[in-house]
Amino acid sequence: MKNTFKNIVAMLLLILLGSMHANAQFNPTNPPEPEENLYYMINVTASPAAAAYTYGTGKFLKGKSTDVKYSIKNSNYKFSHWTINGEIYSKNSSFKYTVEDHDAEFVAHFEYNPNSPQEPSASDEYKLILKSNNDAACSFNIASGKRYLMDNYVKLTVYVNQGYEFLGWYCNGVLLSENTTFNYMMPGNDVTLTAKFIYNPTSPDEPDSDGSQTNIQNTTAGDVNKDGVIDVLDIVAIVNYSLGEAEDNITSFDVNNDGILDILDIVKVVNKSME
Repeated sequence: MKNTFKNIVAMLLLILLGSMHANAQFNPTNPPEPEENLYYMINVTASPAAAAYTYGTGKFLKGKSTDVKYSIKNSNYKFSHWTINGEIYSKNSSFKYTVEDHDAEFVAHFEYNPNSPQEPSASDEYKLILKSNNDAACSFNIASGKRYLMDNYVKLTVYVNQGYEFLGWYCNGVLLSENTTFNYMMPGNDVTLTAKFIYNPTSPDEPDSDGSQTNIQNTTAGDVNKDGVIDVLDIVAIVNYSLGEAEDNITSFDVNNDGILDILDIVKVVNKSME
């Protein structure tokens, strides 16, 4: 019994010694951890600090690239150049920097250069003439013929009188806006804007009528066939006219009163029918 126990102990010792010997010889190659001194600090600032925001600050591995740049914070400053650790480095507004084996201090230098706008010259002012195709239809928020600076916006408003429908602001026959109020940029020359209207009373009576008039034609814009209803039949009438299959009455079919029979008249009818 004792011999058996000794044999078991001896066997366990042999196994233990063999395992220790194997572990002593096992030495796998492990990649070394990056050394801390392979990383370098890049600091980016502006001088003066009030001139710009800067980008590119951080800690980077040697050999890596980083973007060094700025964006203007105050328009009274003009960029001059970059320095690195006190030495002039670049006159470009931005660049890529490849990290070397040392820290780097980049500074974007600016010069104070306040804007000094000149007084506007009278030669930059031009006349804005306002008129209407019907003097009884409206009035304007500003006097016609006043002078305004080129490239400046002028707020225009037309006040529409009762019984008239505003068609839009026109310049040389081109529609600029269908809104009664809009901002117009003054060009480098005298200009005339025309507010166009059609007579369109809200009821069959004249504006000053006592309501006793009868059998007055319905002149509502869009009622091309004069049946008292704005619908698809009015569109058909316009198409027939354009094909030469309707009576020669351009004032009836020219819904938007621009002197031209085109798709804009049909669009006007569609819009009216949806009101």
